[in-house]
Amino acid sequence: MGMEDVVLLGGFAAIAIFGYYIMAKLDNFLDKIRQENEEQAQTTCLNIATSCVNVIPTVSNILKDINHLYPDVHCNLSVGHEQDVIKSFDCGDADVVIISADSDVESERLARWKSITLNPQSFSIDNGIVDVKTVEKNPQHQKVLWKGSDNQSLVLHFIHQLCGQRS
Repeated sequence: MGMEDVVLLGGFAAIAIFGYYIMAKLDNFLDKIRQENEEQAQTTCLNIATSCVNVIPTVSNILKDINHLYPDVHCNLSVGHEQDVIKSFDCGDADVVIISADSDVESERLARWKSITLNPQSFSIDNGIVDVKTVEKNPQHQKVLWKGSDNQSLVLHFIHQLCGQRS
């Protein structure tokens, strides 16, 4: 074996070692990204949508309780026109919707529902900076719709808390 062969063998060995080092670093980097993606995918979201502003205080209190019991659960409360709320429910963006009791939506055939009555309540936004006062004084009749979902236990917990509320 000549000097050229030793240099050539040493060059190949150096390239192989360097390639192994780079691949090990890349593998660690990809594992970290994979773990972060799995953690984000495991975050459970409970999505509530309503067309009635008066239910915000009651729903907000229930969502705070759920977040206290299940700190890994991310809760969203959306408010909009009844047609938009129903669309979000139909396309699966909302786990539970709260709409007016006199609504006769087609989604009822695909969902479980229950009628509730809640008294209007005033509430604060941004730690008391903005007070939202209710003009309505009469109890509000609402319809709560929900479907079976991946978050079934959270949805049922929310429904139980909401339908058990009489304030």
